[in-house]
Amino acid sequence: MSCTREMQMNNLSMGGFYFTVTNSGDEADRLVKVESDIAQTIEIHNVEMKSGVMTMVPQHDGVEIPADGELVLKPGSYHVMLIGINKSLIEGEEFTATLFFEKAGEVEVTVPIFVSEPDEDKFGDPVSVGDTLEVSNIWARQAPKVNGMATPMASPAATPGS
Repeated sequence: MSCTREMQMNNLSMGGFYFTVTNSGDEADRLVKVESDIAQTIEIHNVEMKSGVMTMVPQHDGVEIPADGELVLKPGSYHVMLIGINKSLIEGEEFTATLFFEKAGEVEVTVPIFVSEPDEDKFGDPVSVGDTLEVSNIWARQAPKVNGMATPMASPAATPGS
């Protein structure tokens, strides 16, 4: 990520969006794009360690869901980055997003907002995409406070106790 881009991102409120895609088919597919009116920009990222520093790397070509396999988007790994959030991400609320897959097409999902990763029984029902993909374990979060201060990922109204 360039220094200019990093500086721009630090001035925007951000959040993370996570889910699991299970592919029961015999061909791989790709998650190529995510859209929602919740944020100005939405990117698929992966987290990589470089020289002891955790770095978020945009996945411009999307992410593969292997045949008869799954793609798990979770904190500290692949995830959807919400950049320039248009409204606070407050636990108990939700927003909609559209996931675009190379072969299976697109699907709209409802994204519940939590403070941290919820228990399995808190997720909504899985959503089917085409004949072979299923999206489950959908959730999003704002960033927590660090040393009593909201991080750039959190909008002030979304940070408990602010």
